[in-house]
Amino acid sequence: MIFLFSSQPGEESSKISNDLIIRKLGHFSEYMTLGFFSFCYLSNFFIGNNKKKDLKKTVILSFLFSVIYASTDEFHQTFVVGRDGNIVDVLIDSSGSLVGILLSSILYFLVMKK
Repeated sequence: MIFLFSSQPGEESSKISNDLIIRKLGHFSEYMTLGFFSFCYLSNFFIGNNKKKDLKKTVILSFLFSVIYASTDEFHQTFVVGRDGNIVDVLIDSSGSLVGILLSSILYFLVMKK
């Protein structure tokens, strides 16, 4: 989904929404979803008996994955007509992914306590 939105030429992307706040909220929510599901996926591999240490590792790896994806996504946009890469978008994307990771980790431990 993220790659498809990033592949849209600038003119086509602007038709969907010209409102800057809506566009940035789109960035945030896409990456919040990515962060949430990255943590869910990686927690299956990394969270074992030492939950505190394993949680930290899973959060860090999920966040690194999301930041790298956000960075490469912005780089990809430099090759799309009418688009450019923006470090502010990487920061917004990274913030969204961190929120998703934190929500997912809280949910994980609420479910695991039962």
